[in-house]
Amino acid sequence: MSTVQKKSVLITGCSPGSIGEALCKEFLHRGWYVFAGVRTPSKAQALASLPGNSIEILELDVTVPETISRAKEIVTKRTGGKLDLLMNNAGTEFVCPLLDTDVEKGKELFDVTVWGPLRMSQAFAPLVVEAKGIITNHSSIGAVLTMCWSGVYSSAKAAEVRMSEILRIEMEPLGVRVVTVLVGSVNTPIFGKPGGKFDLPETSYYFAAQEHAYKQRMAHQGESMNVDDFAKAFVTKVLKSGANKKGADSIWFGTFATLVKWASWTWPQWYLDKSCNSDRGLELVPRR
Repeated sequence: MSTVQKKSVLITGCSPGSIGEALCKEFLHRGWYVFAGVRTPSKAQALASLPGNSIEILELDVTVPETISRAKEIVTKRTGGKLDLLMNNAGTEFVCPLLDTDVEKGKELFDVTVWGPLRMSQAFAPLVVEAKGIITNHSSIGAVLTMCWSGVYSSAKAAEVRMSEILRIEMEPLGVRVVTVLVGSVNTPIFGKPGGKFDLPETSYYFAAQEHAYKQRMAHQGESMNVDDFAKAFVTKVLKSGANKKGADSIWFGTFATLVKWASWTWPQWYLDKSCNSDRGLELVPRR
């Protein structure tokens, strides 16, 4: 195979209907060469069948070092050892009261959300350094919100933010721009996945809240930003950030992102707590 002459981007977490898939399409539209990372390549046929020869589907699980190594070999050969943009987009979610949380499931979430981006950044750093490129780490506005039922998810996203910000400082001397992304609500299939509904035993303190919490979550999906609209505007923001060395090193984007950004800076904590948790089912928990 000949060496790719276009700018190249590697995006993790490109499952059907996801932000990752939408980002792949947007970069293709802009003339980039796209490496789309998915755990199960057979589920990415929609991407693989797109016209042109500017996309490769990579079997890539950010929790499995062997798949990262194989992906690195492929990208290195195809680009001649350069990668203009690494997007650490892969993620997972589950909602559950902290007292009922399976700690092992919590560790799995941290493995994807925190250690996954670090593994990817470590592996692909030489390629991004060579290109004087960009790394984006996709966290969530949940990182700064104290929302009930999201204790493990929000904690992992907060850890991702802090790690990304320190990586930004450490990679600046290497000519690499690291951008931390706090994603707001975007309409993707993650809303309907099993992790979005907790199944509690009747002995749980929070048993009475679970049905209401799920209905509120699904209603929230209708308020979320269209994923293709998100990808189009988001890519513009990332590339603008990369071109402006004096620009912001974080991007807040998606439904509620701007509101949360300013509220987290200006509202007192008690009011932020109240606003975040209104009508999430906490009021149904029997008082003791």
